[in-house]
Amino acid sequence: MRVLLVGDYPPPYGGVAIHVRQLHQFLRDRGVEAKVLDIGKGGRPAPDVLPVHGAAAFGLRLAGFTSAGWTVHLHTSGNNPKAWVLAALVGTMPGPRSPRVITLHSGLIPDYLAESQARRVFARTALAGYARVVAVSPAVRDAVVACGVPEEKVVVHPAFCGSQVRPGPVTPEVEAARARRSPLLAMAHHPSPVYGRKQMFRALKLVAEEHPGVGLALFGPGTRSEEFIRDARELGVAGLLEDLGELEHAKALGLISQSDVFIRPTTHDGDSISVREALALGVPCVASDVCARPEGTRLFKAGDERALAQAVRDALAAGPAKVTAPDAGPVMLDLYAELLPSGMAGAGTVNAA
Repeated sequence: MRVLLVGDYPPPYGGVAIHVRQLHQFLRDRGVEAKVLDIGKGGRPAPDVLPVHGAAAFGLRLAGFTSAGWTVHLHTSGNNPKAWVLAALVGTMPGPRSPRVITLHSGLIPDYLAESQARRVFARTALAGYARVVAVSPAVRDAVVACGVPEEKVVVHPAFCGSQVRPGPVTPEVEAARARRSPLLAMAHHPSPVYGRKQMFRALKLVAEEHPGVGLALFGPGTRSEEFIRDARELGVAGLLEDLGELEHAKALGLISQSDVFIRPTTHDGDSISVREALALGVPCVASDVCARPEGTRLFKAGDERALAQAVRDALAAGPAKVTAPDAGPVMLDLYAELLPSGMAGAGTVNAA
């Protein structure tokens, strides 16, 4: 069996990139010959990870794998035109003995597809070349099926490999934050308003009324922007924040493992990998009710900072609750085996240097 994963690969450490790396590692641990076509920014070199820049270079590399009969698994957001053009390209690349699988990661897909008939028609056309479409939530599945994709082609499974959740060492910065703050909350940050920064800041001020020693550790891009600093000052929480900037994934897991509650206050979401990672680490997790959340997540009504603050208080009072984490690795391995043409387990070679 030979599997080519196509998608972003860290850094940066977005959810899709993390899942691609974890699935790649799972396959390698199982003895599967697996490579990654990194279509992101092309970070530091890693074994069997092939950065590609430009459509022509990508097409040539991909054609080599499909002609050699590799199973190709594309990972994309599905919430913008570029993602669907990529899906169409991968799905139509010649290679009749090269099964295609796609995972659609974004919780924004239902809204994106609902905006126009043209988008739904293009999505149906783009997905025609895939043997399986993996949706990360029932809402994403329903949106895809509503476009006319056969229901039997679509499977729902979280983009999460529980066996690969391995926290790195706790950094001195995290140790210092842990020593200063009780309780210590954690949140993945992004400058997009979808991540709910303002709502989190308002809720944090409310939590501080009952827990004056509280601190919120934030990691991710945009924590040093003018907008971030302005919001922190105007909402009265500048003194309650621990700004850790962008962290490597293992260090982010180290932070989460040391926090008392992990918070996901998003206004739109898919199957957030960080929520599942927190739960797998035994850390209480509070998240908005904008989508289906894993068992064990404490939900609050999206847009209601008082409900968010109360959910945080409840989570602090309840303490840790270990949750069994799902693992996409074995599921994908079985799916690849099911799609593999008879007699192709050891066939096909490709010069991917």
